[in-house]
Amino acid sequence: MASRKKLLEEYWKRFEVKTKEFLSSTSLQGMKYIWNNSLPTWVQFYFGKIFLVSVYVAINLAVNVFNRWQSTPVIIGYSSKMTSIQDIPFPAITVCDMNKAKYSKVINFTVGSLEYAMLQKACFQDMNFTQYKAIKPRSKNDTFPNFIIAVSHKCEDMIVSCMFEQKNVPCTDIFREFFVDEGLCCVFNFLHPYYLYKYSAPYIRDYTSSKGLSDIAVDWNPINGYPKNLPAGYYPRRGVGTGVDNGLQIILNGHTDDYYCSSTNGQGFKVLLYNSIDQPRLKESGLPVMLGHETNFRLMPSSFEAMPNLRSIDRKKRQCIFTDEQELLFYRYYTRRNCEAECDAQYFYRRCDCIPYHLPLVYRNASVCHVRHFDCLIQAELQIVDEQSAACKELCLASCHDVSYFPDPFSIPFHQKGIRVTNEYLKHFSTEYIRKNLAVVNFYHNDNLFRSNMKSSYTGITEYMSLTGGIMSLMVGFSVVFISELFYFLFLRYLLEYIHLWVKNRRNRVHVLRTNPN
Repeated sequence: MASRKKLLEEYWKRFEVKTKEFLSSTSLQGMKYIWNNSLPTWVQFYFGKIFLVSVYVAINLAVNVFNRWQSTPVIIGYSSKMTSIQDIPFPAITVCDMNKAKYSKVINFTVGSLEYAMLQKACFQDMNFTQYKAIKPRSKNDTFPNFIIAVSHKCEDMIVSCMFEQKNVPCTDIFREFFVDEGLCCVFNFLHPYYLYKYSAPYIRDYTSSKGLSDIAVDWNPINGYPKNLPAGYYPRRGVGTGVDNGLQIILNGHTDDYYCSSTNGQGFKVLLYNSIDQPRLKESGLPVMLGHETNFRLMPSSFEAMPNLRSIDRKKRQCIFTDEQELLFYRYYTRRNCEAECDAQYFYRRCDCIPYHLPLVYRNASVCHVRHFDCLIQAELQIVDEQSAACKELCLASCHDVSYFPDPFSIPFHQKGIRVTNEYLKHFSTEYIRKNLAVVNFYHNDNLFRSNMKSSYTGITEYMSLTGGIMSLMVGFSVVFISELFYFLFLRYLLEYIHLWVKNRRNRVHVLRTNPN
């Protein structure tokens, strides 16, 4: 017991000597005063207290920096460079007629018939579809989407005049029929299905002509932009300038004499402006266009860009996803709306064993909802989010790179009498017909340049080390040199001493063996 106590005392004395030696020679501020016995006790106590307070403050400040690094990893600021409207596409524009069926096509439907049931669903009318639960499509053409195509206004009847970049263009060259949640609509400047979808969808109707102004489809996405080598004519088309003359002007015909039912309480159209790779949602976001009016949509684009260093931050913390980070089932490009559309498709498939015609067919063997599914669809629409769907949509974060368009709409009614029109198409109709059936819509940019939003890391590893190092250095003189000193005195020095003693003992043993071989 006494020998152990003596050994501890000897070890403590050696530790005290080594510690004093370290503290007297370290670069850490104030430490050489604490163990200097030649100084008065109050001086040692004073510097000891100052050192402990400094360490406490430094640790708290460093922890605050770390917490801020963890809780706010991304900061959004304005880009230092202005972005030209020619660097992004003119927005994709979907136009939907509020009239969901031609009166002349559906007037002879018998109440209780299969066609009448589908008509009520197309018109968003309440109806009990229980009696149709056993009915299946009689052929591949006997489907709800084909029924909508048969009774709806076609794009060529609805959009009767088009002018883009001061040139008259056949509307069938720049618009194609497209299914959305409002039924059969017409879409302009949408990415070609070949580039947007992973496989062919049966209800994507690409009727754009090969003789049009800009007829060759090219790939585009917010990260890579347009391909380097572009043909003379292509779509998605860019914006080329500001003002009505450099935008898109369309004339819409509501055919009010052939009206049967409306998706709203009035007549007219709905339009939606959005990114060329997004899934459009007209019900929630569509803007009205009134008949008998000229409506102008001044476009104010907005874009988000992300610095590459954001990839190192967990997506849940940065709250955005790069396009190539998450694989979707149906779409080639990730966007939040595309992701949520796939979640909705899976939700309806889970509930009703089918997918509504306007949602992506996320499973190739999935069937499109028919009359026998309508009761289930109505119930599912009332509870659009279940636990699985909510969990799915929580993973649908915003895109790190994105382009959006904020329209500033205003309408001007046509004059009651004696209309003087500038558009040649309108000159062929009477004032009464124009006021009752037609609408003129202009889409145009308000400015040539806009400033994009830039997402970057709030405090990267370099900034974090700089902030933490600055705090520690300010408070206690902590530095990399001190870490090297600490490593030397606590580890490296003892290791070298051990190696030195081991070599010395080995030499002594060799010397003894040589002098005393026996």
